Amino acid sequence: MYGETIKTIRLNKGLPLKSVYIDVCSKTNAIKFENGERILAVDKFNQVLSNLMITMDEFQWIRNGYKPKKDDYYSYRISKAWNANNLVEFEENVQHAEDDAIGIERIQLASYRLLRSYNNQLEPNKEELESVVNYFSNLSSWTLSDIRFFANNCYVLPYSLMIILLQEVLKAQNRYTFYRNSDFIFAMALSNCIDRMIIEGDVTNAIKNLRLLNNLTIEITMDGFRLLAKYYEAKVTFLYLDEIKGEEELLNVLTTAQFLGNGQLVDEIKGLID
Repeated sequence: MYGETIKTIRLNKGLPLKSVYIDVCSKTNAIKFENGERILAVDKFNQVLSNLMITMDEFQWIRNGYKPKKDDYYSYRISKAWNANNLVEFEENVQHAEDDAIGIERIQLASYRLLRSYNNQLEPNKEELESVVNYFSNLSSWTLSDIRFFANNCYVLPYSLMIILLQEVLKAQNRYTFYRNSDFIFAMALSNCIDRMIIEGDVTNAIKNLRLLNNLTIEITMDGFRLLAKYYEAKVTFLYLDEIKGEEELLNVLTTAQFLGNGQLVDEIKGLID
């Protein structure tokens, strides 16, 4: 029960009942809640979390023994391996997800398999691609989880659809202006889509969206994405506009990437120049 976890958190913080349940419920009901004998309405439960100074996400993390749920774990490992270009680990984690698919959403598992096909330069499974396409096409309102899911799938979606869906993603940005860490998710979606635009040779869209990415990444905590934006700008120049100037810009980014120890970006720039 939720109350038992709340009790553990409260006691670990050394907080009395009164400070956590003030304006929420009586002492008697607070004790019953923490003993698993009653529940709290959603608004009251959120107030308890606020009084404990924790978020719902952190509460779920603590309740699960300070580890992610299995679905979240697979999603994290697969996404991390993909972004780090660690294709061996990517394949291993997709295989683990397939072997233990009881708790994995069908649409999520389909996206993993589509990424695998993309990585192996194989034709995507039509049914799995259709299920992912239908998921995004039927969205009437985008959540941050949807945007994160889109960022992970932008390489496998039909290109024209990816462009349309990115516009829907950007429309949702105003709704999350003050939501913590939302900029990171939007930057991830933009950077992945820009990479795809460069691959497709769509210079106009790449340059336009690079402006958006630069505007989104002005804070110091977003410097990783800002470096990525500078790399994409240099890559566009090198491949499509002015090779000499582009190479100079790539070398500048390379120096920064080497200083920061970003081995993946270093290898990619060297491979591009070579």
